[in-house]
Amino acid sequence: MLKRSSLYAAFVLLVTAQNINCFIPTKTFLALKTSVAITPLETTTNLSAIDPSLVTAAAAHLVSDTDSFSSSIVTSLSPLLSNDNISKAFNVATFGPQLLWVLMILLPNTTITKKIMGTQAPIIAFSLVHLFIVIASASQKDGTAPIAEFNDVFDPSGNPQLAMVNMMRYPNFVSEEWSHVLTWDLFVGRMVWLDGIKRGIFTGHSVLFCNLIGPPGYLIHCATCLLTGKGLVGNEVPEDDE
Repeated sequence: MLKRSSLYAAFVLLVTAQNINCFIPTKTFLALKTSVAITPLETTTNLSAIDPSLVTAAAAHLVSDTDSFSSSIVTSLSPLLSNDNISKAFNVATFGPQLLWVLMILLPNTTITKKIMGTQAPIIAFSLVHLFIVIASASQKDGTAPIAEFNDVFDPSGNPQLAMVNMMRYPNFVSEEWSHVLTWDLFVGRMVWLDGIKRGIFTGHSVLFCNLIGPPGYLIHCATCLLTGKGLVGNEVPEDDE
């Protein structure tokens, strides 16, 4: 059964190689092809006639070509995924959202604010900036904090706070965490602003504190909702239509 499965895999390997023009050496490819008759309309094969050594050679070259292709991609992207560009992305993640905060805090009901912040485009944009920092940092040698140190943050028997402090020694980890925090702050700040627009609640102070210290800004919004008699938003899950 195992042998038969291996031969079927060999057949699939050959078909795939032919379809994607894989660079298997000509002699190896032709030798495989003589054992497997492939026509445009139907595919037939004598599995027992396939030479296992040819299959092994073809598979080895497929793997080699895949590795070479992956390496070439990494090499071509190296200038883009540089520490200098990570630093630039850090600045974009830091200063880019500030105009959006100004709009939500000082001009919450204007047309321009509603057009810009009424969609999720700003959140998606800065999420992509964060994703770039993550990918670029991971591509750098020693670009991110070692996994062992990261695990220490979640080890209750150790000193998680100290472990987090130690991870801040890595510039790219700081870039990742900072853009991570700022993007989520913007996400929550927009949610607070949007709730204010929908229900007629003043949110300038709440949104400001969402920008400055994060979660307390949301708590201030909740307190404002209660004090103004608007109440907290209830269960937002749509009811089943039954």
